[in-house]
Amino acid sequence: MKKIAILGCGNGGQALAGYLSLLGHQVNLYAHPEHLGGIKAIQQCHGIELSGIVSGFGKVNLASTDLQECVADAEVILMTLPALACEEIFTNMLPYLKNGQIIVNMAGYFSSIIEDQIRIKRRPELDIIITELTTFPYACRAEANNKVNIVANKKFVGISATDPSQTGNVIRELANIIPCPLVAKSSALEVSLYNASGIYHSVTVIFNAARIGNKDEFYFYKEGISEETANAMIRLDQERRNMGQKLGYSLPENYQQLNAYYGYNYNSIYDYYKNSQAHNTIKFMPPSTRTRYILEDIQYLLVPWQSIGQSLNIETKGIKAMIDIASFLHDTDYMTSGRKLDLGIINYYK
Repeated sequence: MKKIAILGCGNGGQALAGYLSLLGHQVNLYAHPEHLGGIKAIQQCHGIELSGIVSGFGKVNLASTDLQECVADAEVILMTLPALACEEIFTNMLPYLKNGQIIVNMAGYFSSIIEDQIRIKRRPELDIIITELTTFPYACRAEANNKVNIVANKKFVGISATDPSQTGNVIRELANIIPCPLVAKSSALEVSLYNASGIYHSVTVIFNAARIGNKDEFYFYKEGISEETANAMIRLDQERRNMGQKLGYSLPENYQQLNAYYGYNYNSIYDYYKNSQAHNTIKFMPPSTRTRYILEDIQYLLVPWQSIGQSLNIETKGIKAMIDIASFLHDTDYMTSGRKLDLGIINYYK
């Protein structure tokens, strides 16, 4: 049994808190005071009800909005937060962290790199391990404030520590925590180039903006992706893979990686999203275009990809077009507000 802090009380945070509590771990679940998620219901019921491929009631040790209380004695801290919150939460908890703790960013948005830079500047003596996964291990949705449906579990996910020499030890430490096998990647930079959600999320929202804005009910993937949409995804995906090739990584095509994650055998992006049970059991339709599919995936995947492409002299006109259209749609400048990596950071973490 390990002492685990889970930061973030949304879909993924609740799913993992319930699952790990069922396994017997001591779980502290944190919710930001301004983004409570299901924390109040969890406090009242003392746990989380899981359904789907994992079922049962997981009794959590603590559900709180007190960050220090949640992380101070944790051996492992799971960051199940939107990428836009990771930098702030990491900065806020940095004074409370202790040597030996393992930080796991649960999806590849370059957050581990940013957090490591903050650690180096503010507490360089702190001996912690900061890691990141290529993708979240579950497909899941909260159906009520303390009830989560876990739709599917990936067959594996990739991981790297910001210091890649520590990745093997981390995999052993997390073997009974992350709910699927972990596969070592060469670097934190490679991990976030594996996360292709910026391709299928942002493109599908942008190409269905009218339907989403008009509150039309539809299955986000099988009804929101046409052959033309899929072809646009293929071109964006090739730009991502070109960056990987320039950096020495062999990145699979998006649908091939998803096939491997879920054990499917579809033969194209279009075929995959039309038929994937993991993506079509529930609708997954966002409530508006101002969803994490844009706010997170544009600013914290496509913008850093664009900055990497510029640094490496790789053409990224498709990626830039999606950033520009999303910015125009929301009357903002995501290129300015998004996360950017300069050549020094790229070389340090590659």
